Amino acid sequence: MTTLKNQFKMVLPNLTAHSIYMNYYNELNRISDDARHFVPAYESFMDHRRIEPLLENYFKEYLGQFPAQVFDKINENFIRCSSFEVLSRYLSNCYTFAVEQNLPSGRADLVLTGIPGTSFHGDCRVVEFKYFKAKDAAKVETMESFLPDDADQVRRYAADINRQFPAYHMRAYVVYIAAGKVCKTWEITDL
Repeated sequence: MTTLKNQFKMVLPNLTAHSIYMNYYNELNRISDDARHFVPAYESFMDHRRIEPLLENYFKEYLGQFPAQVFDKINENFIRCSSFEVLSRYLSNCYTFAVEQNLPSGRADLVLTGIPGTSFHGDCRVVEFKYFKAKDAAKVETMESFLPDDADQVRRYAADINRQFPAYHMRAYVVYIAAGKVCKTWEITDL
């Protein structure tokens, strides 16, 4: 299920393998994918097109199923892969998804690009996740804004994509997740 990244590391080769891995992980750990917990947020998204409630739903309904001790073992890669799996489950008819998309200025955690022929065409969203361990949850909870370096990072990613596809309407987000305790999402508006 893995492929060589270089002579020392193995990686999941593509988004299909990521999905298979996440489905297998969910089944092994009895993580529910009951649509009743997710669909209302996605129905609302179709009307308002705000991604923040979807990420909050992912945090509450998906990550909320894990016992506290799991959060000391997971990392940002798990957050990227599992959020992709949940978002793509419900939005694959609206967006294409790229996890860790290579760009001139770095690797964007998650990129959603509207599918041609849909009302989402031209809509492109870049999401940068920052994962914090439980010991940092209080610090994240008190944050009233994103860190400037994180905003600059996601701005660069959005600019890279927009240079290549100038017709896209770019939106960028920074998401802080502290274990299973805190989730904060900010849209970076000054792209």
